Amino acid sequence: MISATHSLVWLIITCATYGLMLRLYRRAHSPPYLHPVVTSSVLIIGVLTWQQHSYSDFKISTSLLSEGLELATVAIAVPLYRERKRLATIWRPFLIALSAATVVNLIIAFMVGWGFKLNHTSLMSVMTKSVTTPVAIGISDLIGGNASLVAVIVIATGILGAMLGPWLLQRWRIEDPVAIGLALGTLSHGVGTARAFQISPAAGAFAGLSMAICAILTSLILPSLMSALS
Repeated sequence: MISATHSLVWLIITCATYGLMLRLYRRAHSPPYLHPVVTSSVLIIGVLTWQQHSYSDFKISTSLLSEGLELATVAIAVPLYRERKRLATIWRPFLIALSAATVVNLIIAFMVGWGFKLNHTSLMSVMTKSVTTPVAIGISDLIGGNASLVAVIVIATGILGAMLGPWLLQRWRIEDPVAIGLALGTLSHGVGTARAFQISPAAGAFAGLSMAICAILTSLILPSLMSALS
């Protein structure tokens, strides 16, 4: 049984670590290699290893943060509602671009898996890389993937996208919040959406919408596609 004091200590450590790494990230002018999700994760892993503290106990101690994440996900509807007029004028090209991005994601994932000669289970796991973790695990159960491998691939994709995505968009001089949100939400799901909100509320709103629609499209397309090919 984990005490309330024990949970409070780990909550403070986790929040303080992320806060410090976020401050460092901003003061260093947001270089991709200092993304706070990466640096704070490395530090927390180091502390857990040093203290010989199991991840399962850490997860229980910080469960309040997980519950807060669910509320934050629902709260994305608020900035999206504020962008309803813009969405009403662009919903057709937005859906077309999002559908095309979903298909391209699947093609690229398949080509990468095929190029590395992955076995069926690994290939099916890679195919879910751009869908948020809970949905990706559900899809993997239908197409023969491995849930643990899916979680690693999806989280890694989200972190890499959040690290490199804004930098690439800036290099390509893409400044429209809709385009930024669509790119980060489609490619990097939850972590990308969080990064988009740091850029602007509008980018975050469209990233959240893109993440949700991409998950729906992939859950409809991928199992049917794999059944047709098998």
